[in-house]
Amino acid sequence: MIVFWRLFLALFLTDFVFFHRSIHRIQQKSRLQAMAIRSVTFAILALAFCHRYLTHPWPFLEEFTLPGWVCIILFALFHGFTDYYYQFGGKVKGGYTLTFFIKNTINVLFLVLMAPFKTLYETGNFFAEPWVVFLVGVVLATRVLGWFIFAVEQDKYGREYPTFDEQWLLALVRAVFFLIMLLPGLRWAVVFVVWMGTCIYARRIRLIDVPRWAFLVGAFGAAFIGLLVRLRLYLVG
Repeated sequence: MIVFWRLFLALFLTDFVFFHRSIHRIQQKSRLQAMAIRSVTFAILALAFCHRYLTHPWPFLEEFTLPGWVCIILFALFHGFTDYYYQFGGKVKGGYTLTFFIKNTINVLFLVLMAPFKTLYETGNFFAEPWVVFLVGVVLATRVLGWFIFAVEQDKYGREYPTFDEQWLLALVRAVFFLIMLLPGLRWAVVFVVWMGTCIYARRIRLIDVPRWAFLVGAFGAAFIGLLVRLRLYLVG
């Protein structure tokens, strides 16, 4: 599982952290160019994260084995393919949300069929490396949740690409909810209530200007992800 979680982190960093307004603009002009940028970005991150396992045999699609670096390159090409062809926004009802779920599900399933799960035996632990699990949690709570909310808003309101301030201010709010859940003991409960009250007030005075459902999904979604990471950090040896 060491390799799987590192690949998972590389995938979500590529799609939800390094994908920003400039790449979005490129995508509007040339989807092929945007596809190439995504593929190269993932390949660089994955090769860096998995450098110790690149020459090991990986069970590519459970059919045959290939060196790890070859599997990463093949997946990078597949990842670019899904970004190019799996685009349903504006074509069907709920198309942006559908794109979000289908693209990510297909890519994660591909990783499952490619990762060398025998590394589980090296650690005896499904969530082997706490630092990787923590970083995955941060990305999920801050950026992935944000893009999910944005996809739903595109379908509901037809809104434009969010501004830089909007993206990162709300990501910071969710990051605090996530980190609160990692506090030792039961002090997280008190801090959670205080931070929730602060955010509700900020939303009332429109410092946080988002619909109620978006705020609640972001807050409780980030807290739930933080809870899962907390279980790994405190309960798993």
